[in-house]
Amino acid sequence: MVPFQTLVGLTFQAPTEAARQILSVNWPREALWLALALTAVVNTLVLRVADAMSPAQAALTSAIPAVAYAGAVFGLHAATCALMTWTGRWLGGKARFSDLLALTVWLNALQIGLLVAVILLHGILPLAASLIALLTNFAMLAIFMLFIKEAHQFASIWRAIGTVFMSALIVLFLLTFLVGAQAPEILGLPDHV
Repeated sequence: MVPFQTLVGLTFQAPTEAARQILSVNWPREALWLALALTAVVNTLVLRVADAMSPAQAALTSAIPAVAYAGAVFGLHAATCALMTWTGRWLGGKARFSDLLALTVWLNALQIGLLVAVILLHGILPLAASLIALLTNFAMLAIFMLFIKEAHQFASIWRAIGTVFMSALIVLFLLTFLVGAQAPEILGLPDHV
């Protein structure tokens, strides 16, 4: 395994090689689950600090209890990894769930670091911070696609895009179903509606 700083540089300069480095390690399953939980908690804390620094622009995180938000982030990432394993295999991929979990944990850790940098920059140059946040989100999406391609050993990036697209559609369907089931209660309608 390469040192942390080298892996960060590889992620942005040669994402495929960074993915290979991460996938070459036989990560203990418990370590991956713990790391995913840790990134969910740290992500929640960073967003809470950002909301506290700018209460006028408090986002969804301030409306939901921190534990529930961290749990939702954890569950969504775990479910997305499972779906990307399944949809990728359906498209001929070879990734294991633990492969995608390791890559997701690494990308989450990087995303948290970038979020902290953007929050700090926002205090000095708000417009530049917003532009950098937008650009880094596009860069992270491209890196994510390359990581999926490498994990599933796809010959084409289009299969990785298909994997992510199909997984997103399934998540959207499931969330719509779950929210739809709770809609009468949320709207204050009787149970029989």
